[in-house]
Amino acid sequence: MLGALLPRSAHAHFLAGAAAAQRRRPSAQTRWAAPGFGVLMSAGYAAGRVPGSNSKFKVGLCQTHVSHDKKESLANAKAAIQEAVKKGAELVVLGEMWSCPYATKYFRDYGERLPLPGQLAGESSPSVKLLCEMAKEHKVWIVGGSLPELEADKVYNTSLVVNPEGGIVARHRKVHLFDIDVAATATRAAMKFKESDVLTAGETMTLVDLPWCRAGLGICYDSRFPELALAMRAEGAKVMIYPGAFNMTTGPAHYGLLARGRAVDTQSYVVFCSPARSSDKNDYQAWGHSQLVSPWAEVVVEAEHEVGVWVVEVDPAEADRIREQVPTSYQKRGDLYAPYAHLDSAKRRRGESCL
Repeated sequence: MLGALLPRSAHAHFLAGAAAAQRRRPSAQTRWAAPGFGVLMSAGYAAGRVPGSNSKFKVGLCQTHVSHDKKESLANAKAAIQEAVKKGAELVVLGEMWSCPYATKYFRDYGERLPLPGQLAGESSPSVKLLCEMAKEHKVWIVGGSLPELEADKVYNTSLVVNPEGGIVARHRKVHLFDIDVAATATRAAMKFKESDVLTAGETMTLVDLPWCRAGLGICYDSRFPELALAMRAEGAKVMIYPGAFNMTTGPAHYGLLARGRAVDTQSYVVFCSPARSSDKNDYQAWGHSQLVSPWAEVVVEAEHEVGVWVVEVDPAEADRIREQVPTSYQKRGDLYAPYAHLDSAKRRRGESCL
């Protein structure tokens, strides 16, 4: 299931609705290949075809403790995957930076050289080696949260998808970097973080064909951008998966809101998976609260902040039913707002304010 790439025009499909997007989607023959870059989809993808059996499956959310000792973090993830499998999970999801403390000063030191889709995991990436071994041993799909990926002199925040044969089938590099500077108020603590001090942004959206349906991938801050989710929905995704490590300022205010918001936008299942909150107050304090939201934006399961594993059933056909009952993809007015889709990006390139 090696990836093929979709031309960048696909990123604007959401603007004119599903029907128009379907007409404009290029044929499989016009797609171009370069593993690891672009919109990753299985080699079995065919334009106009809804992939997968559309049958129910079980998702395991693994909210693990991240240690300064990488071996301990890997052991924690291994135990969580095993528990998820025992509970019946067929797709297991880990949190953002599950083997690296979440701080820019650690990303390069904890970084690994990750194999490309189709390559085998070697000793240069103990985290990926564990994911591949667990997937193969237990015959499950794994969305490996995210890891700091080293490539040449750059560092990326990267998620890999591993199939039950232990093969890497998709790679997503976080496309929206977490650069914020939130002032303190009477109701919230100040929060300043700048991933771009160390990380480089990815350049593509990522889709993967699972046995049951197509899934769209994002990482944490990617969830704040409905345009990305809508583009993936226009390409047939019925599940949106976001490993994320929200903090104690943005988490209480926005974490659940964004999960439900993306579910409303895309009429898809939305999976948010976080690390557990650290007991060391000197560490980055993750909000936790891993959750799964239905296409009707109902919270199906929500964790607290501690270590744990939750397994819940997903029914891709429910996304179809909701989309038929509330047919927003056919009701969009791209003629009104398509010209504004890239306005902020154009302003930014010209050095103008986007406020």
